[in-house]
Amino acid sequence: MKLKIACAAAIALATGTALTSGAQAAVVFSDDFNSYAYQLNWVPPSNWSAPGPGTVDLIGQTTTSTAFNFYPGNGGYVDLNGSNGSPGSLQTLMTFLPGTYTLSFDLGGNARGDVDKTTTIMLGNFSQSITLGSSSALQPYTFTFTTTGGVLDFADLAGGNGNIGNILDNVSLTSGVTSAVPEPSTWAMMIMGFFGVGFMAYRRNNRPVLRLI
Repeated sequence: MKLKIACAAAIALATGTALTSGAQAAVVFSDDFNSYAYQLNWVPPSNWSAPGPGTVDLIGQTTTSTAFNFYPGNGGYVDLNGSNGSPGSLQTLMTFLPGTYTLSFDLGGNARGDVDKTTTIMLGNFSQSITLGSSSALQPYTFTFTTTGGVLDFADLAGGNGNIGNILDNVSLTSGVTSAVPEPSTWAMMIMGFFGVGFMAYRRNNRPVLRLI
């Protein structure tokens, strides 16, 4: 009976430890821009604002048409320099609390032969700038940081043609510290290890005691 209790406790501890490693993070915002209609000088219907004075364009393979599809197979995406000649800014409507976040997004070059473009990403006191050449592929970026909180902002800096900017897609913001969930083999090793600890404890507690007469 004691062995069963010890084993059950060991398995429960192993399972709890494994679950804890993946339970600290939660996605608080995400957008792949695939649900929007094509529009130059885009006025976002949800999730975002484009406060100006510059604008942004919603291009690619959109719900209404396919236009300026520089990165085929990626659905809709945002040109961070719109069509009014001034570099644009794209901000979330949602305001995020102070804390630790993991931000991921895809960013690519302007794909139209213009000069290198610099995109600045900000959330509170977090700031990161990325400079890409025109032919730079659309690729993922990930940053983990602690911030004072605020809105998430993507903005292209001035330079070159004001109607041509870097391309933004697949934005995701996760709160907390992201940690890997153990693979099945890791689960098995953990449970076997705790089982062994429980069995050793059982043997120690049930070792015969020699009495001196």
